[in-house]
Amino acid sequence: MTGEDKLKPSYDEWMYWTQVIVDRLTTISFVYSKPPFPDVFISDRERQTKISLTVDVLALLHEQTDENELHMPQEMLGVAERESRYITALQPIYVDILRRLPDWSDDMQKLLKSPWFDNCAGKLANVLFRGPDGRETEGIGSGHSENGRLPEMIEMLLEREAMGDSRAPRIQKPRMVASNMKREELARLWGKKNSSFLRSAGRMG
Repeated sequence: MTGEDKLKPSYDEWMYWTQVIVDRLTTISFVYSKPPFPDVFISDRERQTKISLTVDVLALLHEQTDENELHMPQEMLGVAERESRYITALQPIYVDILRRLPDWSDDMQKLLKSPWFDNCAGKLANVLFRGPDGRETEGIGSGHSENGRLPEMIEMLLEREAMGDSRAPRIQKPRMVASNMKREELARLWGKKNSSFLRSAGRMG
């Protein structure tokens, strides 16, 4: 590891990918709850179980983000310790998500009648599997990290957290904004500053 690779992911980066995961899991829970094709069979019992499992993971993510107030001002006393506790709490959730992603992708391919790699069946499938606005790192792909996209990004995030020396600094907020920016606003700001990275990383060679 060299240069920035030696750094643990910043708090803002954890925040960004948490928002991405929330967005994708929200879509997955919606597809489970309202399958678009009646001829694709999945029993009501199985479907309800999978909805519950997905919603439970979403609830854990929301619990962490609500409890830890992701829009905390940088200058707050003890904020670094709070951010560290938040990141520590998120890691096992990310590991669980990484384990579940292959099954989620398989189910979504079946329910949406769509391949994951390209030529996805409609806008919803395209965003789910390939990410929004060409950001393939934000799509769930096959669910397997070796095929890139969001699973690989989650794996890389966990590896950098485990192997990094110190934590990357937070982004500098624009001067003309409130001291407390909401999670979604901070996520968009981090994404804007890292747009070229998001469009190129995590893709299959």
